[in-house]
Amino acid sequence: MSTIATAEHETTASLDEATKTALHRLLRAIADNKLLLGYHYGEWTFGTPVLEAAVANCSLAQSELGHLRLLDGILKKHFGDDPDALLADRAPGAFANVSYLDHDLPGWTGCVAMTAVVDFAITSLLDALHDSAFRPVRQSIDKMLDEERYHVHHGRGWLRTWAARGDEERAALALQLGAALAHVAEWFGPTGEADDQALVAAGIKTRTNEDILQAVQAEMSSLAADVGLSLPEAEAADFGAWTPANRRLGSGGPDGEILSHLRGDRNDLFKLG
Repeated sequence: MSTIATAEHETTASLDEATKTALHRLLRAIADNKLLLGYHYGEWTFGTPVLEAAVANCSLAQSELGHLRLLDGILKKHFGDDPDALLADRAPGAFANVSYLDHDLPGWTGCVAMTAVVDFAITSLLDALHDSAFRPVRQSIDKMLDEERYHVHHGRGWLRTWAARGDEERAALALQLGAALAHVAEWFGPTGEADDQALVAAGIKTRTNEDILQAVQAEMSSLAADVGLSLPEAEAADFGAWTPANRRLGSGGPDGEILSHLRGDRNDLFKLG
């Protein structure tokens, strides 16, 4: 039986406008997550339960920011984005990161949930871009996935370790894992979302967001069951206010203090003249 080959795209010139816009939004959203993940891992090089976790988080922060650099290079070359201007000038609500990353993490338990759920969800999405028909993306994915394997190992290891600490830690961990999953489900958006359908149809993604989310949820449920955790029941989301531009159910965005750190606002204090 014959099959129809998916066209490969060296640049965005061969993409229709809807698919080009969808790809731009997706890459910008992944980049925003890399930025915020890098920030939070950097913050959690202090206050970790053991020194080894601090060293690991430093490494994770470096790899996330390295991935951001790769993505920003693609976005600048193929979409004309100016990464410095986008960081400096965008309103908080224009950032398209998973909203779990908008605020300071609730202790080490929150950091574990971020690694085990949010980071893993973004990695799962990257895996769906591994055989992308958009060549500039496909050429960058292997490096990211190679490094993300360590993130997955780190997240699962700490999930098991923290669940074994005691009842208080277990209850807090179950709560934060459930919260992170809810935020991830919000970020992936409604079933059959138009941007996602366009990207899958063009061969830029090999799986829909719905398929990726279901796999993430199943993996987290299995891991939780292995350590005796009961995750909160997920509530069905109303996606009426959801938009593909910021992947949120309404307003929001990284809080002012986080954006101030990312933008280096306080560096102005040290300028001369």
